[in-house]
Amino acid sequence: MNARILAAFLLCLTASTGCIIIDHDDDGPCCTTPPAPTYPGDVTFFWTLANGRCADWPEVKSIKISIPGETLHNGGVYACNTAGEDGIVLHDFVAGTYNYTIQAISYSNEIVFEGRGDFTVNGNVREVVDLTPNGMSYALISWRFPPNTSSPNPTCTQAGVTSIKAQIDGGEWVNLNCADGMTGGGVETPWLEDGTHVINLVAYGRDRAGRDGMPLYTSQSTFVTSAGTPRSEQVDFFAVGGMSLRWELWDGGTRRSCAEAGLTGMVINLKNKATGELVYGAAGDPQSCTGAPILYQYLKPGQYEVYIRGMKGSTIAYSNEDLPDVLTVTAFEQKTASDPSYTVALYREL
Repeated sequence: MNARILAAFLLCLTASTGCIIIDHDDDGPCCTTPPAPTYPGDVTFFWTLANGRCADWPEVKSIKISIPGETLHNGGVYACNTAGEDGIVLHDFVAGTYNYTIQAISYSNEIVFEGRGDFTVNGNVREVVDLTPNGMSYALISWRFPPNTSSPNPTCTQAGVTSIKAQIDGGEWVNLNCADGMTGGGVETPWLEDGTHVINLVAYGRDRAGRDGMPLYTSQSTFVTSAGTPRSEQVDFFAVGGMSLRWELWDGGTRRSCAEAGLTGMVINLKNKATGELVYGAAGDPQSCTGAPILYQYLKPGQYEVYIRGMKGSTIAYSNEDLPDVLTVTAFEQKTASDPSYTVALYREL
């Protein structure tokens, strides 16, 4: 009975005549929905060691599990394999979320593998974890291509891609299967130390001139690895095109060779007119004076101002910076050394 009805009821008791109490039920809800019940449970851990089984690593003596706030049997130290399973069942956890660390300990009492994570108990729960070499981890890289007329989420075939190359932290380029990055968990990187890493990807296929093996898409991204915590990273490709550059050196109305001009090298830069971004930063891209044509094949479509400096040591001897050339890059249109190159006229600095 709510407070208003109770007051009316008491008033009726003191009245000499009877009365009728009417409740208009306009006081809002009489109660709140009780919270959903939660349940305690057991936690079953299953582990692998660098994607292998305990039997693959005979140097591992035991597994140590640490769960903050929980006291575990035998100090959390267990056999790597129990009754034929690489895992253990821990009993009677109160409902809630828990963090954990699992370490594989060698016979010399060193940590050789480690994994971290969390689990939530609301009844029994299974937790599967891959322990990685101590201080090391890896990432699972997947990718996707921009929408096109074939699909809003193109497959490799719909994107015209026949192969993928990848590079991590400036290391060697490796070949990857395009489909592996679009199905399942992705492509597994090599073991990586803790920290931030840079991955470059280039997707190759047939350009608009019908030439195969040309760069069609590229991507650069960073990801962070933490020991014992493999992560998944999805990268987005963007379409690219290219340009091919040459230059001529002019001293007034006289054309000069690199030797005649006394040049020690060139510095090239490209400025994206839409974003104002210098593709090669403030330093530019150094090239040999006699190295033309210079191919740029990984450019986002759009217009670029082209700046070229002819250097004599640290001095700018020739340039086009007073009136930079503007070139347009079109997606999937690439240049090779045999294609005609755009020639930039450089004039001697006074």
